[in-house]
Amino acid sequence: MSAPTLFAAATPPFYDPFESLNEDARESIKRKHLQDIVELARSKSPYYKKRLEGLELDIGGEHPLKDFPVLTSQDLREQLPPVSGGLLTGHATAYTVFQSGGTTGVPKTSLFTHGEMELINACNARGFFAAGLEPGDRVANLWAVGGLYMTFIHMNRMLQQYGCTSFPFSNQTPADFVHTVAGLFKINCFTGITSVVLDHLREIDRKAPGSLKIDKIYFGGEHIYETDRREMAEKFGTRIIAAPGYGTVDSWYLGYQCGHCANGIFHAFDDMVYLEITDDSMRSHAATGETGMLLATVFHRKLTPVIRFRVGDKARWLGRQCPCGRTTPLFELLGRGDDVLRIGYDSVDYGFIQQLAARIAGASSRIQMEKRREDGRDRLVIRIETAAPPAEHAAMTARLTGLFVEQRPAFREFVKKGTVWPLCVEWLEEGKLPHNRRTGKLIRVVDAL
Repeated sequence: MSAPTLFAAATPPFYDPFESLNEDARESIKRKHLQDIVELARSKSPYYKKRLEGLELDIGGEHPLKDFPVLTSQDLREQLPPVSGGLLTGHATAYTVFQSGGTTGVPKTSLFTHGEMELINACNARGFFAAGLEPGDRVANLWAVGGLYMTFIHMNRMLQQYGCTSFPFSNQTPADFVHTVAGLFKINCFTGITSVVLDHLREIDRKAPGSLKIDKIYFGGEHIYETDRREMAEKFGTRIIAAPGYGTVDSWYLGYQCGHCANGIFHAFDDMVYLEITDDSMRSHAATGETGMLLATVFHRKLTPVIRFRVGDKARWLGRQCPCGRTTPLFELLGRGDDVLRIGYDSVDYGFIQQLAARIAGASSRIQMEKRREDGRDRLVIRIETAAPPAEHAAMTARLTGLFVEQRPAFREFVKKGTVWPLCVEWLEEGKLPHNRRTGKLIRVVDAL
């Protein structure tokens, strides 16, 4: 007798009864979870025992965690293996290690117990259910694999448990092979990092237009734009395009889309994570409609508690109920809040570019990086002020580009596969980069999307 599937575990019309509870009931559950995770962290984690000394939850207040310090990516690097075990609440060995963050220096790791992995699968199933995935769907899995990436193996397991027919291609499989298998097995659904899915489908269309009908596309890692949606509908008859889960490997799933969510709009997973949106200083909370920094406290990371983690994204609460009937709050994701640009599915940090430029004779520290979208692909543009004569610019560009791809071999492979455009470097006269008119600060990062 077959085991019940994650799909069968749903209690329609929504996946979980929590999604239709009134605000008072949901708030009561959330605050109990907050008390539990803070008490666990304080009593079991050496790092939190010291970090939270003398602090108490304002459990009856509007913002219970307002006096608690913010957890940063650097804190995670310093308090998790292989550097330290300070964040750990015990000495478990049955866990899976993932890696995220930059490509140089000490990696930033995330540890999930096997039980936590199963729970996160169930969490993701809720997002897929809301976005219309059904057990009868035949799903091409194009998520990134290897290098301690989380999503591919997690997604493969979730699709199996959900009851779908799963095709674990990964992002490394050539589009020709995906096309052949998709035709033979009548695959009707693609899921993966946005640019990978779109690039594969565009290549298939160039070589064999009209040969596939793809009913559903489930994306993540990057926004998908209206022009992309129209293109997929016209070329493949795609009916559903949605992000069933938004989150980070450092934290948890934070939100998911339903059939009524426009681009960048998400339901909060607020029985899994306590979300806050604060101003840039992270000292006061943003009012409904105001843009701020997203902080996440995860209820079910028991081995490595995550309390008030600075996710790095900007967001705003919408303050309205979704037409789908779910009562979980809606927020809009508004891009990265720090000096990082997502190019394809690589995160390029401004500090990394500064380090490279420091090795180029003639390059100043006045640098701007910009993300552009050209013909369906991302391009990273680096602008640097210099006093060097134009005759030297070509050699300086070659040197900078060489250093960049040497330290980011994955980017070089993305370019080879046509996932992103090659790096573009522009040299400007001193004083030519734009500054904020009000503050006088250099505009360092531009997301032209």
